[in-house]
Amino acid sequence: MFEWLTTDPLNGIIITITFFISVIIGRYLRKKRAAHGSKGKLVDPRIKILFLFILIISITLMEHWYFPIGITVICTLFALKSKILQNFSRKMIFPVILAFFIVVIQGLTYGTNKIYYGIPLYAEGLDSGLLIFARVTAAASLAILLLSNTPENEITETMRWYRVPGTMLDISSLMSRYIKAFSAEAKKMKWAQESRGGFSKRSGFSDKMHDVASITGALITRALVRAELVYRAMLSRGWKHDRSFTSHQPLNHNDLLMGFVFTSGIMILLGIDRML
Repeated sequence: MFEWLTTDPLNGIIITITFFISVIIGRYLRKKRAAHGSKGKLVDPRIKILFLFILIISITLMEHWYFPIGITVICTLFALKSKILQNFSRKMIFPVILAFFIVVIQGLTYGTNKIYYGIPLYAEGLDSGLLIFARVTAAASLAILLLSNTPENEITETMRWYRVPGTMLDISSLMSRYIKAFSAEAKKMKWAQESRGGFSKRSGFSDKMHDVASITGALITRALVRAELVYRAMLSRGWKHDRSFTSHQPLNHNDLLMGFVFTSGIMILLGIDRML
């Protein structure tokens, strides 16, 4: 940048001053935007975690399926409004499949009154399975929506504020950060195995299981080695497992009021469910 001064001093001075002014303005705008974003948070992360915990417990106690389904619909609408519907839907696939599997098992094994929909099913099992399906999808949608709209470090530090053991938080944080790296590593190893004739269509079941076992063993070994290297690197940089990097401010009156309103609303919803 300063070499412009030797060729065209006037133009170089103007460009240099303009550059530094733009850097200062940009830094000021970033700070202002960050401050505005922190003020714009309507709900404190600690209240979010408390609300999530109490609501999930209440969902497991509900006796009617339409309240959990309504919660799932509301979470889907929030995801649509937040423009994360695609990510939200992709993460909901596994809980929905698991809940549907529970419905099938309950319908085939639980109850006394048989009904026939092509195959014999139990009416009590279907009712129980649908209720469990509604509970699972509602709880999963709440957790996914919270995790999608709250940064991971805020969730970790909030759980630390709630006195959750630091070892559990550190393990969960490292797992969430490196699970994508291990998944990418597994794909590379599978491609390498295929390039060497593994997973061939002509291979039998035992040969494919041997290929899977070899990849799994190599991946576990690499994971252990990488975990040891990461742990040593973190220790060399002064990391301690019981250290908190965020200082939480005391909850103000608005946060306490919000928490009271949320808790009261959940209790009222649970009472309505029991009275119906």
